[in-house]
Amino acid sequence: MKLLVLILLGLVGLGQAQEILLDQRVFEIGRQLRCPTCIAETVADSAEGISGEMRLIIQEQLVAGKSEGEILAFFQERYGDWVLLDPPRRGIYLLVWALPVVVGLLAGTLLLIYIRRGQQQAAAPLDVSSDEIERVRAALRQEG
Repeated sequence: MKLLVLILLGLVGLGQAQEILLDQRVFEIGRQLRCPTCIAETVADSAEGISGEMRLIIQEQLVAGKSEGEILAFFQERYGDWVLLDPPRRGIYLLVWALPVVVGLLAGTLLLIYIRRGQQQAAAPLDVSSDEIERVRAALRQEG
């Protein structure tokens, strides 16, 4: 009898552990999806009803044996690429990923050109007349 009770307690504990792991997976996947109504939050963090429904769908699909990629593809098919917090790098999203790099390279190039021009101007000899040189020498003699 004691053995039967221990086995039942072990099964209940195992079931609870599996449920906790399932909830963790639901929230891990939910952190990769944008809430459709409150765009600034993830499905895992949002308290909106639609996010709760999406978490239930994630849970149902996990129980059905779907992979993370399949679940994300399911939501991407229904809501479009914008629902993914890390959208695929194609189309307009490629521009969003590439634009900062292009702007950084362009700014670096312009800064380098500006610095080199300044160095060239600083190294160029000054065109000064002999009268101006004599005036500066006279001023230095008076100070010294």
